[in-house]
Amino acid sequence: MYNPDRLRYCKRVVRAALGFDHLLRPECSIPTQKLGSAYGGWVVAVEPLLAAPSPIVLSFGLGDDISFDLEVSKVFGAKVFGFDPTPASLDWIAAQELPPTVRIYPLGISNFDGEQRFAVSEDDTRSNFSTKLVTGKSIVCNVRRYSTILDMLGLATIDVLKLDVEGAEHDVLPEVLGSDVLPTQILVEFHHWWHRTPVEQTYRTVEAIKGQGYTLFHVSPAGHELSFLLTQ
Repeated sequence: MYNPDRLRYCKRVVRAALGFDHLLRPECSIPTQKLGSAYGGWVVAVEPLLAAPSPIVLSFGLGDDISFDLEVSKVFGAKVFGFDPTPASLDWIAAQELPPTVRIYPLGISNFDGEQRFAVSEDDTRSNFSTKLVTGKSIVCNVRRYSTILDMLGLATIDVLKLDVEGAEHDVLPEVLGSDVLPTQILVEFHHWWHRTPVEQTYRTVEAIKGQGYTLFHVSPAGHELSFLLTQ
């Protein structure tokens, strides 16, 4: 029987053997749940969200799929603050019916406050703009640091931080990990498979996350999406 997840994992094994991918595995076994669509879904640790009276979720990189944001709000009663600076995403979101628990902000996240250029490759059908691309059409968008966003929203705790920022995760995560407000869960998509970032950079960033007391509890079959829980 055809198993797409098995196929994705086998492809990752081959890429890892060639030095282009990782074979990281979960380091613990805890109750988890996947929220959202096959394309835009993420795996979360269930018990910390159930224990929080009103979980706070920061979701960076929305594109044209906010199924995770809607479902984490519906299932766990979370307040979701979603961020995407690109006009294509904001126009798409404007046409959606959002619950009052999901708020959208026209900002990106970076390691500085200001404006940043985003580009999209010519063969990207979903217009995933990235600060790491140097070819294709580009736009200038407003970005803010993690600390600036926390101050703007008046937040002192974060239950889930989701980062799908098209290669900028290596710039953003040091800011997050150096903050006094460490998210209970970090969900991050790594892009060494797309932006030609060396896989060694992914390993270094993962080690930095773990060095701040996080445990890796989920790895997607393709190895792109990793979920971490603060355990120390």
